[in-house]
Amino acid sequence: PIPTSCFEENHLPSVLHQPDPMTPEAERQARRRTCRFIEEAGGQRCLRLPRVAIATATVFFHRFYAKQAFQEHDRFEVAMACLLLAGKTEESPKKLDFVIRECWKLRRKAQQQQLQNKLVSGGDSPNVGGMSPTNIMSSPSSSSGGDLHMKSDEFARLKERVLLLERVILHTIGFELSIDHPFKFLIDCAQG
Repeated sequence: PIPTSCFEENHLPSVLHQPDPMTPEAERQARRRTCRFIEEAGGQRCLRLPRVAIATATVFFHRFYAKQAFQEHDRFEVAMACLLLAGKTEESPKKLDFVIRECWKLRRKAQQQQLQNKLVSGGDSPNVGGMSPTNIMSSPSSSSGGDLHMKSDEFARLKERVLLLERVILHTIGFELSIDHPFKFLIDCAQG
């Protein structure tokens, strides 16, 4: 029998989703980009999570989207919930407000960079990540530095959404929070 953690990419929920299925290549690209986001958000510049917590968040993300479609849940909100949950699981919890603010700044910075690249290359439609150039540069819920105001409606919506997604992730992965990473075995082999 095939382990439940193995899956065929042509049978993933995002590829089979109707009415707008993704191609397996688009699914891989969405996974790669979001894993890069998790790496950067969890790293030393943002959340300062231990390496094992970042790896755990990535595993949670992959397991979640092995059973759920990308079209049904915003992948960046799922990534925030995975980082929050992995921090708790690996005994390095971060406050929800801090996770949201840091992830928001990172995502906003990436959107602005992508917008600049499009404008420099002469792209005709500079709509980036669902936000127009005007929205990215001057959102009422954020200051000019890219911070999200804690009293804004956007912040409250994100907070509720991330908390809901944390529960959805737990149910989707069957509350399987114990992850055996290869790091431990590699370190044992190197030291032994």
